Amino acid sequence: MTISKGPRILKIKWPQLDITVTAVMNEQVNPSLVNLLYENLPYRSLQNHALVSGDHLYHLVPSEKLIYTHAEYKVPNRVTEPDGTVFLSGLQHLAIKYGPLTEYLPAAPCGRVIPADMDKLRAAGNGVWRACCTTKEVVEVIVWDANTPEPTEHLPLVLERTGITREVKELVREIHNETEKSWSGISTDLKLVHRGLAKASPGSKDSYFATMVFINGEIRPLGYNVLNGTLKIAATQPGYSLQHLIGIYRVFASTPSEFVGYTGANFLCSTHEKISELIEKIVERNSDQVVAREDFLAMVSAFALYVNLLNAQNLHLFPWRHVEDYPIATRA
Repeated sequence: MTISKGPRILKIKWPQLDITVTAVMNEQVNPSLVNLLYENLPYRSLQNHALVSGDHLYHLVPSEKLIYTHAEYKVPNRVTEPDGTVFLSGLQHLAIKYGPLTEYLPAAPCGRVIPADMDKLRAAGNGVWRACCTTKEVVEVIVWDANTPEPTEHLPLVLERTGITREVKELVREIHNETEKSWSGISTDLKLVHRGLAKASPGSKDSYFATMVFINGEIRPLGYNVLNGTLKIAATQPGYSLQHLIGIYRVFASTPSEFVGYTGANFLCSTHEKISELIEKIVERNSDQVVAREDFLAMVSAFALYVNLLNAQNLHLFPWRHVEDYPIATRA
């Protein structure tokens, strides 16, 4: 692990909002997480706003290792951290607190936006909230090392695992290419779902409102719990064999993948079917357990990133303008 001698400084930019802030990272408290972040710079992502936590921004960091890299230090309650605090989490999130929070859960602080940029950070937060609730404008975030020039060219999504056998490599590349198409935007499948144009016309009584609720009710735990969880178990629990991991995938991934296929996530469903086929035809028949395990994890890794991206897109597209109809009645 390499620790730099001087402070590490990030630039975080939201091009659609024409806002850039500077954050100083703190390697003293969480060096593993900060180092991991820097290994993946520069990158772009779709910016999300927290929906049940308060004034909080977050986005996906394109790094599988963030799922299972141990945080050396966590605060017991993120609510009490100063505005501008930058967190990294096992959900592959880089999150920034820009105002009051209610989510009193532990979190790993890794840096802080400089005081001079706090007004700009709050403007960015309010701008992302407006995009989420009203305009539906897609807001991209670009993150880079402040000691390097600002990226001006397209930042491609890096493929972390390729797989080993030819058939697996081809599928992993297919998933990766589909993820890349809408990595900081919106996928074609979800555009159709959120316009009521999904092929099977999912819904009841000529309404697709519940479809938008149900599709993400399955996609979110499929990504965060099932797929990320499988990767975390593989990396941190040596007692789990390849067959154990395959069993976890088969038991927990099949039903949600099939259901969201009906509701309009066609590529997700077809990808699950292809993974299942290759598990049976390639992975389980390979006597080389090292190769077989890497093939399996490469497919799950690529699939997890795609599914987690769909979660972020769903949360941007949902008609949150209805939040005004449900004001919180009491405050502690």
